[in-house]
Amino acid sequence: MRAAPGSGGREQYGRQPGTQSTPARSAPTRRSNREDDAGDQSLTPAAVAEQNILLEMHPSEGTTLYLASTNVESRVRAGIVQRARRHGRPIVALRFLPHLDTCRVRNRTRPATRQVPDDILAWQHSLARAATPQTLITEGFTAAHDIATPL
Repeated sequence: MRAAPGSGGREQYGRQPGTQSTPARSAPTRRSNREDDAGDQSLTPAAVAEQNILLEMHPSEGTTLYLASTNVESRVRAGIVQRARRHGRPIVALRFLPHLDTCRVRNRTRPATRQVPDDILAWQHSLARAATPQTLITEGFTAAHDIATPL
């Protein structure tokens, strides 16, 4: 599972050699599938519900799942950890945390319908900063790692 603010580099990491696994689409992708507006944050609850359906299917199949949502809220991560435990699967968190200004620059280069509102981006960034590897281990993750991201 990846934890990062919007434009934090989660999607690019999943495309790197050696990271092949069954992807669970990111929340922006699920939001765009619902309303053609990946930046519409009001659709996040529906996108998380769809993510939860995917999370029930894949771990029971024994596949490796690379979850690309922001996952900055501890209550959302708790549900992910609970599902992994229920299926007897390990769960590893990868925290991406480029500087907030980097996220803002990347966000502005997105099409307008995929941009995250600046106040939401700042909120996500602050929650991602608080989700330290030690915090993630305390939440029940098998392992947690900071992924070096460009400033």
